[in-house]
Amino acid sequence: MKVWLYYRLSRDEDEELNSLNNQRKIIYNFAVSNGHEVVGESFDDNVSGMHFNREGIDKIYEVVEAGKIEAIIVKDLSRLGRHRTQTALFIDYLREHDVRVLSATENIDTFNENDDLIIGFKGLVNDFYARDGSRRVRTGYRQKQKEGIVITPPFGYFKDKNTKRVVIVEEAAETIRLIFTAYNSGCGLKAIAMMLNERKCKTPAQMQLEMLNKRLPYTQDHISKKYLWDATMIARILRDESYVGTLICHKSERNKINKTFRFTEPEEQFRHENYLPPIITPELWEQTQMMLAERKRLNVRAAPSQEILRYSGLLRCADCGRVMFGRRIHLKSGERVTYVCSTYNRFGKEHCSQHQIDESVLDRLIIDELRNTKALYQQNWDALEQLIAQWTPKAELTGAQIVKLEKRIRCLEDETEAILMERIRDRANAERYDRMIQKREEEIAAAKKQIEELQNISAVLRNRQTKLKRDISMIDDILSEGVMTEAHLRMLVEKIYVQETDGKLSLDIQLKAPFRTHLDVYENGMLTERYGALDFDWDRLARLLYGDGLAG
Repeated sequence: MKVWLYYRLSRDEDEELNSLNNQRKIIYNFAVSNGHEVVGESFDDNVSGMHFNREGIDKIYEVVEAGKIEAIIVKDLSRLGRHRTQTALFIDYLREHDVRVLSATENIDTFNENDDLIIGFKGLVNDFYARDGSRRVRTGYRQKQKEGIVITPPFGYFKDKNTKRVVIVEEAAETIRLIFTAYNSGCGLKAIAMMLNERKCKTPAQMQLEMLNKRLPYTQDHISKKYLWDATMIARILRDESYVGTLICHKSERNKINKTFRFTEPEEQFRHENYLPPIITPELWEQTQMMLAERKRLNVRAAPSQEILRYSGLLRCADCGRVMFGRRIHLKSGERVTYVCSTYNRFGKEHCSQHQIDESVLDRLIIDELRNTKALYQQNWDALEQLIAQWTPKAELTGAQIVKLEKRIRCLEDETEAILMERIRDRANAERYDRMIQKREEEIAAAKKQIEELQNISAVLRNRQTKLKRDISMIDDILSEGVMTEAHLRMLVEKIYVQETDGKLSLDIQLKAPFRTHLDVYENGMLTERYGALDFDWDRLARLLYGDGLAG
């Protein structure tokens, strides 16, 4: 009988017991001792038996379709496959082509009907073994992730096998710093990828192969996309917190058996702060994330060979509502960046006017807006200090009043419990007891609200002071630099509307919420929050501090 030898070894199996050489010896001796003619063989190394997408199986399909064999010999049925359904379907396929499977160590022949029950049972056992092994491996892997044990370090890092320490690979780190710097300088993802390919910067896949002392699997004439930078790879690096020292494990989950993949929720992930040596600064990281979010929100794009202009996505024509189109113009006197209405640019003056404005003019106007904002902030700071000065002598009373309210709550809770016991004994007057219980529950709720309000007053004042100080400092830093970078704009500006009337331009500059909220914080002597207002009412405060009959 013309036979084909097949053997397979998976990663998690005993290599000494099931080594490829050992399997081949067993099935070859079985073929010779039974007088079979071996016409060929195939194998799969380090491949799971839970799927049939294997090179060794593909060769079997070829010889079966060609009608060159009558049987396949395996050491045992688990070598053929461990997924019971796929294995059964493959055996049925072979039967349809008059090809049997012979198990050398189990004495099984798929053409023998008496072996069908054993084949079914073996399929169940093999399937369970594979799934149980997969579960154990997954559990162990997850425990290592939870403990922060680095199994495969991110691009830019290397794990020393002897010391178990994770260190920076400087060549890769330089590439990473270049990516972050270029993006914050206005380059788009595609432009950065093209730059790295031109400079022949090594990709993560290239770097990994080199560290494993493996040769790149391509020649100069045929370059695989796997070893070229693209926009997706750049975006992945820009969003990777590893480069500020934070290791995040279990970001995704892949089931090799069921062929499923999903990104895990943040609460399922394992965060390890300050775990890795940082490659970039926290400031550069935060700035990058802000720019990524803003460019995504505004759908800012650029041609692969071009930079993203600083005001891209921020400018809108106030007359037609379309975004403003930016371009860099090279003149004898120098270079200038100017923006025009995209409707005008595409369809002409019949549909909208030009609305042309230079980037340098926009910078001056934004700087002026910031100076005005800072002056207003300073007024707000002075008003806040007066509020704090009025509040400070009264703040000491809040602690005593909170203690009183908490004592009152405990008394009301004791009364409620006593009334409840009376209600159980005196069921005939249940309604009267219910009203008494309800009244005390309402008093408890009111007292808790008063405590919350008293605690909130100090918190609101502290938070407002912190925010104002931070924002004033931020504006001072921007003004001192004297340069309006893209990062500054994405942080400060929500939208800029450009209106043109009789050839004259007027601008409506809308700053973002953090720089807008202070404009209406101190209206009419009241302390207010744009999101969830708390009024600073001194009469209300007096009632809270000195009681209004509730706390006694």
